[in-house]
Amino acid sequence: TETVRADRLECPTRHLETNVRYLKTLAAGLAASLLCLTAQAQTLVVGDQSYNAQAVMEAAGVLDDLPYTLDWKQFTAGSPVAEALNVGSLDLGLLGDAPVLFLGALGAPIKVIAVSRQNLDGVAILVKKDSSIHSLADLAGKRAAIWKGSWSQQLLLTALDKAGVARDSLQWRYLSALDASHALEGGAVDVIATWEPYVTQQERQGARVLATAEDLIPAQSFIAANASAVEAKREPISDFLQRLKKARDWARQSPANANAYADAWAKRTRADADIARVWFARARTTVEPLTPQAPIEAQKTVDFFAGLGLVKSYSAATLFDPSFAAALQPAVATTQP
Repeated sequence: TETVRADRLECPTRHLETNVRYLKTLAAGLAASLLCLTAQAQTLVVGDQSYNAQAVMEAAGVLDDLPYTLDWKQFTAGSPVAEALNVGSLDLGLLGDAPVLFLGALGAPIKVIAVSRQNLDGVAILVKKDSSIHSLADLAGKRAAIWKGSWSQQLLLTALDKAGVARDSLQWRYLSALDASHALEGGAVDVIATWEPYVTQQERQGARVLATAEDLIPAQSFIAANASAVEAKREPISDFLQRLKKARDWARQSPANANAYADAWAKRTRADADIARVWFARARTTVEPLTPQAPIEAQKTVDFFAGLGLVKSYSAATLFDPSFAAALQPAVATTQP
């Protein structure tokens, strides 16, 4: 009799446990579905520069089956990307470090959530092939073209300081990267400091490199978010970062992939595909999670421009949000006991 009673008690208990497990599974599934539906209802607005990121993501085929709407906005320079982030018309922006750091000094609602790095040979000081200038020491008295508040200015002035050449011994012209490139070709200036694709363009015409950004300036690129989007659109932002990283990794896997990316970019921009192939093969661009070194390098840039009176000094670390680092880390397999 006792055995029968025990069996009768155990049976409802087993059914109850089964029902609880079922309800937990159902709840988890509903939660996942709700997150998916929420993501699908969202639009992620991303500011790119001249199709650089969009082209590599399309070439790598990583934009299929997006669980949200991706709205690309194309810009020709970093400063308008930063301003669009500032006013909230972008959720994410891909740009160099200086525009973000300048607006950060004004308290702009912008957060750096990841970094993008490239071969620093693509940021360089150049002279014409027949120039009498053969070293940084030869620049005294020469005409130089730079763009204020950019890698160009930071690189050339830092290189002069390191070489012991007085900054005021040069004749300065403040020109955009495109105008500086034309000025060098036409002989209006003797030296320029610039970035890609102008470095590759000038090298193909015989220009010589006096120095690159390597060991001189950080030349970091940032993936930055409007502060309000960090939490409101965390899921789509994390997904976008993963897809962008996958595309950048794909482009570095083989010369064929890098060329496919270059061709896609050239088609989008109607630019010279051969220049793009050389540029992208050298750049080997990566997407990386934030590390403690990133704000340290950013502080160097803030301090440099503060020394010129172009920005007030402040702690660059306040702009950095490392909470997306996990989205860019490789998955770690776990073994169940």
